[in-house]
Amino acid sequence: MINSLTYGLISITLCAVFLSCGTNERDAASNGIEYWTAPSIEMSRFEKEVVDKWNSTHKETPIDWKTIPAGNTSEEVILTAIATRTGPDVISNIFGGFAAQLADAGVIVALDTLPGFWDVVEKRKMSNIVRNNWFYKGHVYVMPIFINPVMVWYNEEMLNKSGITELPRTYSEFFALLEKVTVPDKVYGLTVDISSKWYSRWFDYLTLYASASGGKPFIDVDKNEAFLDSKYGIAVTEFFYRIFDEGYAPKFEIKDGFEKGVFFASIKGAGSTVRIKRLYPDLKYEIAPLLVPDDYPEDAPVYTLADSKGMVLFESSNNKDKAWEFMKWYFSGEHDSLWIALTNYLPAREDLTTNPIFTSYFDDNPITKLYADILDLSVSHVLTAKTVEIQTILNRELWQPIIFGVKTPVQASRDANIAIQRVLESGPQIPK
Repeated sequence: MINSLTYGLISITLCAVFLSCGTNERDAASNGIEYWTAPSIEMSRFEKEVVDKWNSTHKETPIDWKTIPAGNTSEEVILTAIATRTGPDVISNIFGGFAAQLADAGVIVALDTLPGFWDVVEKRKMSNIVRNNWFYKGHVYVMPIFINPVMVWYNEEMLNKSGITELPRTYSEFFALLEKVTVPDKVYGLTVDISSKWYSRWFDYLTLYASASGGKPFIDVDKNEAFLDSKYGIAVTEFFYRIFDEGYAPKFEIKDGFEKGVFFASIKGAGSTVRIKRLYPDLKYEIAPLLVPDDYPEDAPVYTLADSKGMVLFESSNNKDKAWEFMKWYFSGEHDSLWIALTNYLPAREDLTTNPIFTSYFDDNPITKLYADILDLSVSHVLTAKTVEIQTILNRELWQPIIFGVKTPVQASRDANIAIQRVLESGPQIPK
């Protein structure tokens, strides 16, 4: 994965050098805008309605909409499209780390340099979200679409069967409940992704790091400093080491294990609710904040990690002005009540719980409201162009070793920290 993304970035960097000297293969005379979005059923329903609405009122500038083509990852597909000059004008479903790579390669537009950018941000009530999470090297390259914080889901039937009336707050409380509800090799404690995909650690290790640290990042990109061997990092590593060592999570995949009643607990985002309703309508569960270490102050708020993705505009576009008009219209705010109704993902807005346009939705979806209530305690992924390399190291030096017990938690934390620190200080290595 590192090799393919690195080679792809080299290719698109070279393309960027010649953009001003050559002609894009796309017809420069076309008035249309090519727009790619995530290959998601729920999101596609929203995009179709919005694109149809635009096309019905902007016939002179039609949107050619399609989902991101299939491939190993969306990122690889996008890099290939850019390198071969077959990419879109605008694309959504871009996370911060990938946007940072694209920005370094000079292939996406710094949106804050475009007319009316801050007017759009302020009207959509996301000024703090943008200022606190989306600046990269002095500019904003992504217009955030949604925020998807995570919480812990507990199987309600297991809670009732074991007479559990209070959900756990700390690691020790959680393990005490696991002794009651789990059955060796039949009923497990926590769904944990054992895969070494670089992005998987967003949903387990890095999630609990956010709560253990009180919302502090696991790396400081400005100071090039990593903190996996801090007391927070070691506490989280010890938690997962114990989960695997004591058999509370299997060392193999069980698809939809929580949904099928094989697991007591699972870490899930707000967007999971729509899939659960569709595929497992009889599943009953309760939701609580993330677990924290035993010494975490009782009166301190519990933070969480939030997946967030957004929209970018490519420098290669022959229709930047028109594409920007589409983006401003898209983010006008009038589409957000439809967005949340069709996707169950929270729009990247700071007024979700106070704006009356969302009242009806939250009345009908109180579970999603729980996620909206914690947006102020949600921290975004670290914004760095080295995301893939860093999280691949995290898998190799920490995650896989603790799953199979070949390193102690302290050793795994320190090894990962040293290797990531080296990357932060020296930069990514170009494969030979």
